[in-house]
Amino acid sequence: MSEILRIGQSADPDDAFMAWGLRAELERRGLEAELEFADIESLNRRTEEGLLDLSAISVGAYPNFADRYRILRCGASFGDQYGPLVVGTRPPSAAADGPLSGLSVAIPGAMTTARMLLRIYAGTTYREVEMRFDAILDAVVANEVDAGLIIHEGQLLYERMGLHALFEPAMEWAEREQLPLPLGVVAIRRDLADSVQEALADAFGHSVHAAFQHPEAALDFAAGYARGLSRQDLEEYVHRYVNAATLDMGVAGQRAIERLFEHARAAELLTAVPVVDLY
Repeated sequence: MSEILRIGQSADPDDAFMAWGLRAELERRGLEAELEFADIESLNRRTEEGLLDLSAISVGAYPNFADRYRILRCGASFGDQYGPLVVGTRPPSAAADGPLSGLSVAIPGAMTTARMLLRIYAGTTYREVEMRFDAILDAVVANEVDAGLIIHEGQLLYERMGLHALFEPAMEWAEREQLPLPLGVVAIRRDLADSVQEALADAFGHSVHAAFQHPEAALDFAAGYARGLSRQDLEEYVHRYVNAATLDMGVAGQRAIERLFEHARAAELLTAVPVVDLY
């Protein structure tokens, strides 16, 4: 296995926690790889272009390249009555068309699961303004946009910045579905040799298990991607999204992803529901 593999991982605390032991696991298997950390929308687009062999991606991006990638059973992030939400400087209104009616809303990327959820539950009542996820809170505070769809640690910080929750698509999902909310997964190229796919998936799975077995060391590594979160906030954030479902999403996780795509198809965001092919 002499080829140099290209691996993308989200530059966020939960994904960094999972990847704490990944380099060592790759080396143990004789895999030569370039490991890069980037924001999730950049990884979505690089995966769509076929530039990454294994990568964290948004579940909402998967239909764009389901014919070329499979999803690992290990490494997924699910929400349990929490997840993406829209925030603004003022409390939500009682507008007839919904609390986002007529507002400009910053979104963290057109391919993100958060954006897919918002379109499913809020339709086109608002105007989208795309920007990097870590610029959204400041843009809302500065009144550059009326509201912002926040992901990652923004979910812990927005109230401290004096902002209000205007709409919570994650709660809409929780109220309507008896399933966890699928947010992020790990995708692997279908055209890699079977032996390479197996070795990559095994290395990633062992890295996640290692993080569970050595949480303090993995949290120390994740702190490098915490963007100023306190240790307490870091632990809270990581434990929200790294749990038993991360080790293996199981039948419930697969069904949740399928259900999300069914909703997206009904909302005319997809022309067809892709097969959720787990590895």
